[in-house]
Amino acid sequence: MIWLLVACLICMALAAVIYGAARRVAAQTGLPEGKLIYSDTGFVTGKLGPATTDEYGRKVERPLVSERFGLIGRPDYLVETGDGIIPVEVKSARMPASGQPYDSHLLQLAAYCLLVEDLLDPEVNGGIIRYRDAEVKVAYTPQLRIVLLDVIEDMRAARLADEVHRSHDERGRCEACRMREVCDEALV
Repeated sequence: MIWLLVACLICMALAAVIYGAARRVAAQTGLPEGKLIYSDTGFVTGKLGPATTDEYGRKVERPLVSERFGLIGRPDYLVETGDGIIPVEVKSARMPASGQPYDSHLLQLAAYCLLVEDLLDPEVNGGIIRYRDAEVKVAYTPQLRIVLLDVIEDMRAARLADEVHRSHDERGRCEACRMREVCDEALV
């Protein structure tokens, strides 16, 4: 009988440690209150199917795949709250000086909202972009969804085109681009 009591106490202590670790992860990442159902940052939940293994042997969540939209993605986190599922994207960069997220970050988060909408929850209200020094709550509006679908269609068309032109005037993006050596429009 005493062993049963000891086993119960050990299980309760273990549960408290696991709960504490999950709360620390949530506090460090700025996650909203709710149930973590997906993480692409090393904390495998397995809620959306079995995890897979990366090239280093680490367990990682499977990517979200939408056959309907031809879209694949791995949000940093998905948190299930009373208001639905919220994608959270964590960036190591500071918030842009404009006070607005970069268009690419906004569309990346919108793509995660579209994946969640298609695969998990028909009502997605928005998500969060967490910069190093700020957090931006993004509403997933019908207008943002339309912009995203237009960009996806443009990307599909570009993949089939014989020639694709540079879509920006940013030297930094060109410096980091792996195609700059063969690009006729490189800025560097």
